[in-house]
Amino acid sequence: MKKKLSTTDITGVILAGGRGSRMGGQDKGLIDFNGLPLVEHLLNALQPQTGAVLINANRNHERYQRYGLPVVNDELSGFQGPLAGFAAAMQEAKTAYIMTVPCDGPTIAPDMAERLLQALQQNDAELAVAHDGERLQPVHALIPVSLLPSLLAFLENGDRKIDLWYAQHRMARADFATCRDMFRNINTPEQQAEMEGAKIPLPSSTTPFPILGFCAWSGTGKTTLLTELIPRLKFAGLRLTVIKHGHHNIELDTPGKDSYRFREAGADQVLLASRKRMAMMQECKTQREPELVDVLHFVNPDCADLVLVEGFKHTAIPKIEVHRPSLGKPLLFPDDSHVIALATDDMTLETPPHITKLDINQPDQIAEFVLNWMKKGETPPSTHHIRSAPSCADDLDPTSLSVAAASSRIMDALQAVSPALKRPLRDALGHILAEDVISPLNVPNHVNSAMDGYALNGTDLPGDAIREYRVIGTAFAGVPFSASCAQGECVRIMTGAPMPTGTDTVVMQEQTEAGAAGRVRIGAGHRSGQNVRQAGEDIAKDSCVISAGRRINPADLGVLASLGISELSVYRPLRVAFFSTGDELRSIGETLRDGEVYDSNRYALYGMLKQLNVDILDMGVVRDDPTALEAAFLQASAIADVVITSGGVSVGEADYTKLILDKLGQINFWKIAIKPGRPLAFGKLGNALFFGLPGNPVAVMVTFLQFVQPALLKLAGQTADQALLVDAISQSRLKKRPGRMEFQRGTVSRAADGKLVVEKSGYQGSGVLSSMSKGNCLIILPEASATVEPGDVVQVQLFGW
Repeated sequence: MKKKLSTTDITGVILAGGRGSRMGGQDKGLIDFNGLPLVEHLLNALQPQTGAVLINANRNHERYQRYGLPVVNDELSGFQGPLAGFAAAMQEAKTAYIMTVPCDGPTIAPDMAERLLQALQQNDAELAVAHDGERLQPVHALIPVSLLPSLLAFLENGDRKIDLWYAQHRMARADFATCRDMFRNINTPEQQAEMEGAKIPLPSSTTPFPILGFCAWSGTGKTTLLTELIPRLKFAGLRLTVIKHGHHNIELDTPGKDSYRFREAGADQVLLASRKRMAMMQECKTQREPELVDVLHFVNPDCADLVLVEGFKHTAIPKIEVHRPSLGKPLLFPDDSHVIALATDDMTLETPPHITKLDINQPDQIAEFVLNWMKKGETPPSTHHIRSAPSCADDLDPTSLSVAAASSRIMDALQAVSPALKRPLRDALGHILAEDVISPLNVPNHVNSAMDGYALNGTDLPGDAIREYRVIGTAFAGVPFSASCAQGECVRIMTGAPMPTGTDTVVMQEQTEAGAAGRVRIGAGHRSGQNVRQAGEDIAKDSCVISAGRRINPADLGVLASLGISELSVYRPLRVAFFSTGDELRSIGETLRDGEVYDSNRYALYGMLKQLNVDILDMGVVRDDPTALEAAFLQASAIADVVITSGGVSVGEADYTKLILDKLGQINFWKIAIKPGRPLAFGKLGNALFFGLPGNPVAVMVTFLQFVQPALLKLAGQTADQALLVDAISQSRLKKRPGRMEFQRGTVSRAADGKLVVEKSGYQGSGVLSSMSKGNCLIILPEASATVEPGDVVQVQLFGW
């Protein structure tokens, strides 16, 4: 029975072994942050939640040792990165696990150890790594010291990438999406100044209204305080939105009500509207806790001079902490730099100068504090401002779907549509296997020699001295030796030849020497069974060689040929029809007039479809005419499994596509929180699946790669395979505002030090197709991320062409 682990089995490890190059060579663990060295902030956060703490540092040992904790340096010289620090800590730790944190992030979640441990145990994993909702945070990890031999072997091989070592073990992802702020780190003096001086951090800096949180332990009276504040703030003329984080099921309507029946029937979203009020209920398809930024998408700015938030206490927004000492709970503000005031019933409590102390029993006082806080941050209203509707230029659109949500909806609606057919082995290359291939025989089909040499019985090998053996014959791969081999005898054998009767060991010819006529001399140091391949060692009879859903590649052809298999059951290639829409488009060979352009989208789509081994039906350019569009849709849906169009899915005055598709099919028109892109149509057109892509050339290619290509592969029967993402160091400044996931075009290469680096491939406009041609990857910038500076690590998706 496994021992139940607890946080006392964990040693917290602060990784302070880096060079601090972008901080002018400073030791980042000793940099002052809000009055304390960074390492001290982490010590205060780690000690309550782990059994022990140690520091990994490669310099300034004396200063670190002042904290009375073990200080260990890397065994590898030359600042070899976090893995070297992991290894040093694993050798020093007296507990079963270490929990690692970088020294340059001043905060961690107060339950970090518990979350990692829970993920580890629930997934029966070897190690657990933090995940911020968008990507892994590999330096925030829980690792057993028992993996030290594996790590040392990995490092001795010259490898340094954390994710490659993690990939060798069973890894669990621990969800930290509700406290992403802990992954903000200090890499430059500018970031240090920004984090120290930030008064209103994300997400409020990306919204058109101020946000104020109320944080407290359960039972403190947050809700009561808010119900007293709301009428006072309303009297001051404010329009208020209140957001509450619930940790349980939310039921706003009751059985028998129409809205309840709609939800029970499976509606994903129910809207109620009357003259008095409107309400929205949306079913959450994911099991993760919502983040405040998810909820802010639904806030109507016309109802929000101020947003009051109850809960989401780990989110980086200004907060008033509500505290009653009689409950016996600790204060939150020492571990939360975003608390601006403390509302309490004990006015003798000491607070730092930057935190205002408020009497919880004086709601007028607290309301006045809130109004004054708002005045400090307000800007003069513009006399020339026009409130505009959401558009593709907006970074934050409350009605947009996230990329992940759109992908999930598409993939959930699909199933393989192609029937299976038989193909000769060579013709099956590039097709998708419809049935498992079961091996009819062993490979190799007999016990054979792996070397040219001499076969003999392992029990007859020499002891400490050289011994001479009589050579009684020769075995070839196609001509086996038929006699039996006795003691003192051996058989000359070639690679692949069946092992003669009485032999089970081969001594390679380079480790022998000629003896008397017809004899060979063999020395000591050999072992029984060496240099012999067993029957079925590569492939065992009746085992599954290749599983259904795999796209057959050249190596597969060779394996299947070795089994004598001459034909395969594969799925029929999908039939995909596509065309472009727009009066401004002209095909190659036509003369351009003013305002006209050549249609590049069809050629880009053709190239991407060609690589997927589908049957391509190019229907050309269809003009912006309802009759012509309807005829094209009807023809395409009658002959194809999938129909793809580019253009005509936005809100342009001449975009007739939506009207016609509403008539002919069941189509969803979505706005996706993606750049380039945003408009996307998806649904059924007769018996065919339909994708309506944007009109800009880069947006066409990006949305195809993110949404259409995975869908086509699933429809064609291929087993789901996510795009491979790799980390690279950005060489460029990549401008971005939070709100949409961006796919910027870049060129990734390997620097002189062996690390992957990426730089943007020219201007990033959605109509600049040359950025795709010059580049070899997409640089993925998550929704919540802001501008990337040179030296920051980003994820890239390599093109498959």
